[in-house]
Amino acid sequence: MWIAEFARRAGVKQTTIRHYLREGLLSPRTGLAGGSRPYLEFTESDLRLVSAIQAGQALGLSLQEIRVLIGERRSGSGQARMLKALTSQRDKLRSRALELQAMLSFLDRKIEWLEAGAKGPPPPHATTPGVKR
Repeated sequence: MWIAEFARRAGVKQTTIRHYLREGLLSPRTGLAGGSRPYLEFTESDLRLVSAIQAGQALGLSLQEIRVLIGERRSGSGQARMLKALTSQRDKLRSRALELQAMLSFLDRKIEWLEAGAKGPPPPHATTPGVKR
């Protein structure tokens, strides 16, 4: 399939596909369509790869990190690296979740204080683990 159909099926814009190509995340076959101008031929495997790239981005991995993982996966040596990267990202997300929970708790207390007429001292600021004020 060509880039327009591929982008549509992947649920992304063609510019996103072109960006992934420039970043070295996708490696479709190159063919000739009735002339000398090369075109990119995407496969179902490329669709699964776009899905994996998007999942990695949703987890907070950079495109550079994703590129490294794809390269190692293709070489057959990526399982240990992927495990390390995903474990590290999980730890970062857990830490961020604790920070967000502390902020939500502060906001809840501040809203309750304002709804009660802002009487008395305001609630103390959020304290997030690992963040010094």
